[in-house]
Amino acid sequence: MDKLAVHFGAGNIGRGFIAPVLQDNGFEVTFVDVDSLLISKLNSVNQYQVSNFLNSKENTLFVENFSGIELNNLADLELALSKADLITTSVGPNHLLSVINSMVNVEFEKSPVFVAFENKYRASSTAYKEANVEIDKLEIIDAVVDKIVPPQSTESLDVTVEEFGSIVLEDQPIKPFKSSEVVSYGDYEKEFIKKLWILNGLHLQLAYYGLANNKKFMHELFDDSKNIEFSKNAINSLGEAYLLFDRATKDVDDYKETILKRFSAPEVKDELIRVARNPLIKFNKSERFHAPLDLLLKNSSNIETFQSVFQILLNEDLDDIDGFKEFKKLFQNGIEEFFTDFWNVDSDLEIYLSKLK
Repeated sequence: MDKLAVHFGAGNIGRGFIAPVLQDNGFEVTFVDVDSLLISKLNSVNQYQVSNFLNSKENTLFVENFSGIELNNLADLELALSKADLITTSVGPNHLLSVINSMVNVEFEKSPVFVAFENKYRASSTAYKEANVEIDKLEIIDAVVDKIVPPQSTESLDVTVEEFGSIVLEDQPIKPFKSSEVVSYGDYEKEFIKKLWILNGLHLQLAYYGLANNKKFMHELFDDSKNIEFSKNAINSLGEAYLLFDRATKDVDDYKETILKRFSAPEVKDELIRVARNPLIKFNKSERFHAPLDLLLKNSSNIETFQSVFQILLNEDLDDIDGFKEFKKLFQNGIEEFFTDFWNVDSDLEIYLSKLK
C-alpha cells in the first residue's frame, strides 16, 4: 500500500499543486474539505487532470489514487488521520487552528509529519503553538510555498495552473519528500524573506502603481515600455535589498527573471485590486514594503519606485481597495507621525523625511 497523506483543502491549490506533489512522492491522498458536493465529486471519479497554461499533452498530468472525507465526518476523519504518514493543508492560514484541533484526540499509528502549505510565516509551527496543545508523535515542518492558480470554474475537478511551482521545506533530519524541480530543502528564514521581499514586495508595488495608472490586471503592466521599466526598477531594488540582507545568495537574478515572466502572463488574470487589499498588513513595519525600504535607505541605495508608491499612498484616493480607508487615516496627522508611530523609525526619521516626503 502507498503511504497515506491526509490533505485538508480540496480547492484548486490542493488539487492542482499539492496533490500532484504528493502523488509524485508515492502518497495515496485523502482530501478533507467542508464542501460536501466537492467531496462527493472526488469520490465519484478515479482521476482528474492538471494542466498548465501551455496546454500541451507533455504538460498535462492525471492525479489518481485519492478519496475524500467531509470535514464534519469525524469518525472517518479520525480513522484516516490515525493511519496517516503525512498531514498537509491548503485551507488558508485562518483555518489552521481547527486542523490542529482535529488531531488532538487521534491515536496515531505512525509519527506523521505535519506541513501547512500556506502563505504565512512559519504556518505549521505557528498554528501548533497557537493551538496550545500537545499532540504525541506529530512531527512539524515549516514550508515556503509558491504557485499561482488563476480563478477558474468550480464545475470541474480539473485544474489549470502556471508552469512554475516551488516548495522549500525547512532543512531537518526528517524529509517527507524527495528533492525535485518543485521541492527543495533549505534555510527557511532566508527563503521566506526572499519570497516576501522580492515576489510579494514587487506584487504590492505593481498593484498600487497599476491602480494609480488605471490598470486592472497585473499583466497589463508589461504591455508598454514605461510600465516595464518601472517593474524592472522595482524588482532590481528589491533584489538589491535582499542581497544586502543575505550577501551569500547567488540565484537572485534568475529568481527576478522568473517572477517578471510569471507576472506578465495574461492567463493568470491577477486583479490588482485583490493584490492591493489589506494595506495595514502589507505596509506594516518589517513587512514586504517597509523592510527592504529600510535596508536600502540605510545603505544609500536607489529607492525610486518606493518613492513613487509612497506618493501614491499619500495622494491617491483608492477607496475601492479593501482596507485602504482605514490605512489612509494613518496619514491624517502628517507623514512624520506615520513614520514614528506606524513604522517606528525613531533615530532614522530624518533619512525617511528627506527621501520620502
